[in-house]
Amino acid sequence: MVQPEQLHHGQDRSPRHLVKNSFIVELSEGHRKLRHLFLFNDVLVCAKYKASGRNEKFTFELKWYIPVMDCMVVEECSEPRESAPINLVALRSQASTVRDQIKRQTSRDDPKKSKAEKQRKKLAELEAQLVLASPNLVFKVKSGNGRAYTFFLSSEYERCQWVDAIEINKVSHLNNMVVFEFLFAIYFAIYYTLLASQSASGAQLSMHELQSWLTSCRKDLKTNMGSYLLRTGRDENLLVGDFYVLIGQLKGILRAAGESNAFKFSILIVKNVSDLTLCINFSDLYICVEVDSYGHFFRKAKTKMICESTTPNWNQDFVIELEGAQNLRILLYEDHPRRGTLIRAKNTIELNRSWLTATTSERKIELHDYVLTVQTRFIPSEMTIRRVPTAKPSGLFGAKITQVCKREKRQIPFILTSCVREAERRGINEVGIYRVSGSASDVSRLKKAFETNSYEAEQLLKEVDIHSVTGTLKLYLRELPEALFTDDLYPRFFEAFNLQDQELRKTTLLQLFSTLPPLNQHIVVFLLDHMVRVNSHENHNKMSLHNMATVFGPTLLRPGAKNEGASNLDLLAAGTVDVMAQAGILYFFLTRRCNNEPLQPSQMN
Repeated sequence: MVQPEQLHHGQDRSPRHLVKNSFIVELSEGHRKLRHLFLFNDVLVCAKYKASGRNEKFTFELKWYIPVMDCMVVEECSEPRESAPINLVALRSQASTVRDQIKRQTSRDDPKKSKAEKQRKKLAELEAQLVLASPNLVFKVKSGNGRAYTFFLSSEYERCQWVDAIEINKVSHLNNMVVFEFLFAIYFAIYYTLLASQSASGAQLSMHELQSWLTSCRKDLKTNMGSYLLRTGRDENLLVGDFYVLIGQLKGILRAAGESNAFKFSILIVKNVSDLTLCINFSDLYICVEVDSYGHFFRKAKTKMICESTTPNWNQDFVIELEGAQNLRILLYEDHPRRGTLIRAKNTIELNRSWLTATTSERKIELHDYVLTVQTRFIPSEMTIRRVPTAKPSGLFGAKITQVCKREKRQIPFILTSCVREAERRGINEVGIYRVSGSASDVSRLKKAFETNSYEAEQLLKEVDIHSVTGTLKLYLRELPEALFTDDLYPRFFEAFNLQDQELRKTTLLQLFSTLPPLNQHIVVFLLDHMVRVNSHENHNKMSLHNMATVFGPTLLRPGAKNEGASNLDLLAAGTVDVMAQAGILYFFLTRRCNNEPLQPSQMN
């Protein structure tokens, strides 16, 4: 919360000061509009941005206001109706395309810069639309006359801050009103008299008075307009790529003398004055990481909870995708047994290329009285494995995997790397991952997107249910004209698996794997490593190596065309045997990979 600015707005009233403010997206008449919301000690004011020809980049034009005592936060679950919902996936896809075009043009050292400048203007327009389209967390307030106003926020932390600020401000304002002797017999009479007086005072507010006051005091207000809105053409490009961060140890927590589970002199910022106490049970802690995207903060990672430790060391690493990012926010939370979730400390750090490098570096981040150790590195989008192929991905599903890799100029098809990455990002702890079916319509949408527009597919992956992501990956592998273990070698894998001699079975299977085409070997190892990582979270997702082998075995290993003269019963019996063998063969390679054992005879001692 910012420090209040004392601004006298009339001799007959107390000084008006700013409590909280931020740029925000309002739903006005069915359309998203960029607004600025001011919470003063006596009134909530919403204003629109207006271009200024002066030194200031923006000035404000008031749209509406609510006296603070008439302002109520509305807790509703119903989705607001938009007249023309913005297609966020398509918008991000367009921005990615234009961004890549700019990079290609600037790398050619073309003396004609006009085309690149036009593309930069187009990108700025798309990014401005993304500012409106990105947030989707509803925040609604209502005035005393019943009129409601709807906003969109991106972070639950931001929403809680606004709710708390309004409620605390109302209590504080009410306390300032009740200035009288505490005579119990006449308390309620005086209370309601003052409350009615406040309503009458609120009625004296007017749009003209507030607009004139805000305009005249504009330079004295410390407004949080968002770093994105204050950017100029000279600022460095917004960060797009993969941000690797390892959350390490938190230091600075001190035990109080004589208290085994207490911490010394930690003051809380809470809703009521009665809650201002010394922290005596600062025990269950976790960290949340937020990054901004085109001005809005989104939660990207949450650590495990560490209980009753003065030196909590999470030692957890995350891969966070940056898109239009400028700032990193670290939030320290406590899960209090009686008072619920409490925020203990926070800090916002500017992200820039002066310290974000491909080399891992250690940083100390101050969180009020505490210091958090983190390790970071940054890989730009053009350098990551999830780089979107520039070639049109026509004929993806059902095409030979060698043709796909050649066209995309990569060893592993983009569809596999992107689906695996998304599955590990938000589905690694999902119960039944790869066993639970996704939405057929979402899988169909993803398939079409991968076939026609890789940028759109990459964005759509983040929007659909995680089971639709894994379903798309399995569908692509099923529709390959030839399984990764190849039609020619499948009968030999099958025979080797049925050998009675255990040692002979092992050496034969490994020898056969070494004869697979190098590209197939590389892709199979990539998928095996992914399955092992999924299995490492078995306590949460319930996916054992047996389960993984059962799911992927029939997809990665399958026979070629069946004998046309075989009967249906013969095919059914053979199919049943095949499925058991397919799962068994894949399980053999999965267990070796999980145990860090070689997959080829030449690698064995």
